[in-house]
Amino acid sequence: MKVLTLSPYPLAGPSPRYRLYAFQQPLRERGIELDIQPFLSPLSFRLRMNGAKNHPLALAQVATATVKRLWQSRTAQRRYDLIYVHRQTAPFAHEFFDEAFLKSNLPIVFDMDDAVFTQYPIDLLLRGSVAATVGNSYLGAYINLASALTEVTVMPTVVDTIRYTVHSKRQDQRRPIVGWIGTSTTFTQYLLPFLPGLVRVAQRFGADFQVIASLDVQARVEEIGAKFIPWSLETELADLQAFDIGVMPLQDDSYVRGKCAFKLIEYGAIGIPSVGSDIGANGEVIKHGITGYLAKDSDEFERYLADLLQRADLGRSMGIAARQVIEERFSLSSQVDTLEKVLRQAARKIP
Repeated sequence: MKVLTLSPYPLAGPSPRYRLYAFQQPLRERGIELDIQPFLSPLSFRLRMNGAKNHPLALAQVATATVKRLWQSRTAQRRYDLIYVHRQTAPFAHEFFDEAFLKSNLPIVFDMDDAVFTQYPIDLLLRGSVAATVGNSYLGAYINLASALTEVTVMPTVVDTIRYTVHSKRQDQRRPIVGWIGTSTTFTQYLLPFLPGLVRVAQRFGADFQVIASLDVQARVEEIGAKFIPWSLETELADLQAFDIGVMPLQDDSYVRGKCAFKLIEYGAIGIPSVGSDIGANGEVIKHGITGYLAKDSDEFERYLADLLQRADLGRSMGIAARQVIEERFSLSSQVDTLEKVLRQAARKIP
């Protein structure tokens, strides 16, 4: 079974990396080939993430990708059994590209892990899809309202718990590390309003605050007194596993309520406790007071972080409990059967 798998971003994009690329090998072993076709090339994605989306090279690659996408829509029926669309068929002219793939006469499964419907239209694609996978129940509720789809499956974003190993017990005398990982956009929107207070708490208890992100936020990170770590695909996991405590602050709105708490999933996978905003799917990942803390505002964030930093083990026992939650509900191995079932059943349906 061969599946044309459309993504707006290449492997470097966190969303397709964990919702598509991670499933390639285990599904291949079960006879399902995900042929992942990102719209943006690695170069154009990198330029875009560094604030240079209008660079001539980026624009040229987008033009080439547009032609390629249209060609894929017209040849898909000859080459594939199914189309799996992650978030969008293309990062612009959404209804135009959606219509092109709907004319392929192949069954389509739509996937989203954010409330993308607050940013661009997806209803046309939803009405033409035979099934959908979503990262949480909030997203599933939207699909049930927007379309007549009966096959909506909640499939959380997952990590490979073979690659994500438990944070090793501290043997050295280094300063504890409180950390956050994300994009420049999520840094500005969600972490930045909380960062000065979190840095002050970390410093008060002899800890460092580290931010793993793209280079365009470095100056703001260092100005506030945190340590900046440049994100790269090659070093991301090693840098993440240096954390002792993870944080995930958010600002409540309709888009955020659709987020899948992925930072908390990563923190739990390496066996560390976390403090996250008490919004949306964060409450599905954190068991308050057992695997971490859910905070309602900046004051609670700072108080809960101080609590963890004052513990002799920095909340390690909570981190071990968090790891168990991730293995049971948010690991790659726990969701492969689900995705295989969705794709096989969808391929048998007439669009």
